[in-house]
Amino acid sequence: MVLSQTPPTSRPLRADARRNREAIVAAADDLFRVDGMSLQMDEVAHRAGLGVGTVYRHFPTKEALTVELVQHRVETTINRAEQTMQHCDPASALRRFIQDIAQVMGEDIGLRESFQMQVLADNQLDECVYYRQDLHERKLAMVKRAQEAGVVRGDLGLEDFDALMCGMGQAIVAGGNPALMADVLLEGLRVPRAETSHE
Repeated sequence: MVLSQTPPTSRPLRADARRNREAIVAAADDLFRVDGMSLQMDEVAHRAGLGVGTVYRHFPTKEALTVELVQHRVETTINRAEQTMQHCDPASALRRFIQDIAQVMGEDIGLRESFQMQVLADNQLDECVYYRQDLHERKLAMVKRAQEAGVVRGDLGLEDFDALMCGMGQAIVAGGNPALMADVLLEGLRVPRAETSHE
């Protein structure tokens, strides 16, 4: 699976350098998911079939590699959000989005630890899932659609939604069951019964 093609702010890589970078990120992705921040650069090099010096030429520090891995997870989250909005009704789209986030937080040790530590290379917190503007816009659209459909309470602001999502993430980090945490959050978002009554 190709996770990255070129560094974000550099000229295009030669074909061999690009293949090396892709191999490094793919190998690191597997280790990050299982080992989290304890992944070692020499193990990344071994899995990628490259020398450790090649790894450091592409990623001077482990933190720089971590940023790349979190960015990939952000892109995956954005793509899933976009697909659910295109193919699902408002309630189902929001439900799948929240359940997806909970599942990833439950299964991906690296992502959990990056949120728990709140530290990435150069303090690039804007690259984390909850801080990316493009994901922010999709969350806003998703919540508004659900509110307009009458399935999410109208007094919920996006800041409230973000706070609840962060709380869910912290609950999962603390050992909460991801599926249960998602269900509890979804239940709290529902329009109150009195608000939906026409009697």
